[in-house]
Order: sequence, then C-alpha cells, then structure tokens
Amino acid sequence: MAIAQSELVIDDVYSRLHGMVVSNVLRSGQKLVDRELAELLGVSRTPVREALGRLAMTGLIENRARRGYYVSRFSADEISDLYEFRVMLEVNAAALAARHARPSDLDEFERILSDLGSSSPEPRHLATAVRRDLEIHDLIARASGNRSLHQAIRSVLDKVMCFVSVEIANREALATAYHEHCELFQLITRRDEEGAADLIRMHVDNARKSLVNVFQARDELHNTVMATTRS
Repeated sequence: MAIAQSELVIDDVYSRLHGMVVSNVLRSGQKLVDRELAELLGVSRTPVREALGRLAMTGLIENRARRGYYVSRFSADEISDLYEFRVMLEVNAAALAARHARPSDLDEFERILSDLGSSSPEPRHLATAVRRDLEIHDLIARASGNRSLHQAIRSVLDKVMCFVSVEIANREALATAYHEHCELFQLITRRDEEGAADLIRMHVDNARKSLVNVFQARDELHNTVMATTRS
C-alpha cells in the first residue's frame, strides 16, 4: 500500500513538473534544483528526483554530469530536425486517419474544434489552446489505426509541447491554426487521404519555419551577448 501511494506521488510530481516545462514556467536552460522544486510542490525531495529522472528520458530536461538537471535548450537546427521528423510521421497519420477514422473519432474531433471556436483568443487562454491543439494531433494519430505510429507521434508531441505556445502566440497564428484544423476535419470526414496529408504537411512545416526563425533570432542574440561578455 505504501509503495502504491509513493508511486502516485511520483506520478503527480512528474505530471506537474512536465506541465511546468511545456508551459515554459520552467524556462529553457534553467537549472532544476530538487530542494527548491520540493518546496514549491510541497513534497519531499525523493519523488522530485524520481520525476526528474523520468523527465530526462523524454528529452525535455537533461542530466548533466556532476552538474544536475537542466531544462533542455534546443537550437534552431534541432527544432528543424524534430519538426521535419514530425512531418514525416503526421503526413502518414493524416492519410490513414482519412481512411480509417471511426464516427466516434470524428465526433471527438468536432467537439475539440467546437471548444476551440468558442474559446477566447486572449493570451491568458493560450494554455487551453495549446492543449486542444495537441489533442487534435494526438486524435489524428490514434484515428490512423496504427498503434506504432500513434506511439511515435505521442513521443514527438511530448517534445514539441513547449514549442506550440510559440507557434500560436498571437491571435492571427491562433486563428490560422484553427481554420487549418477545421479544413483538416472536413478532409478526413470526406475520406480525402491525399488532401489531408498535403494539408498537415503544410500545417506542420509552416510551424517549423516560424519556430526556426524565432530560435535563430534567440541564438544570434545569445551569441552576441556571450561575445560581449567575453570581451
């Protein structure tokens, strides 16, 4: 019983820390001190250490030898590679979803779109929009009927969660993503495999280009600051 309770605590701490990383509460490159996190979450250091170990396996944080845990800092090139891989997976998932999606999948897709359409575009609701956005992509992967593909996409989505808030950080980007998801729903409903594949390719690749521009600017600024500091 005590072991089961301990696992529940670890699961809860993992979930909370995961949410803090992907929502950028814990920032890129930030050092994660187990004592501070334990105080913040109101738990002992042991479940925090266990949860950090699990998070390191996702790639969202990294364990640096003799230095401890840090929130992973992705370069523009790493983000581009990750999104190119995401395109390869999701193009196939969208085509398969158009072929295999069940009425229950389409009902769930329509419900998520309804929630997105009725939500406010204000910045304080961005976390909800990010969650719904990822639910759509996970749903499409599940509707493909290919479990291995679904698992691979879920793994990638875990890594890109912290970037989706950058993708849809303003009203225009949020509206564009919503309309593209609505069109994707129509294509899958009509069983248009090629159309669904083409649209999701454009959708994810546009996100890749936008993110690469943002992170290239960040990297250039970081390098300029470091050069100034050294001089």
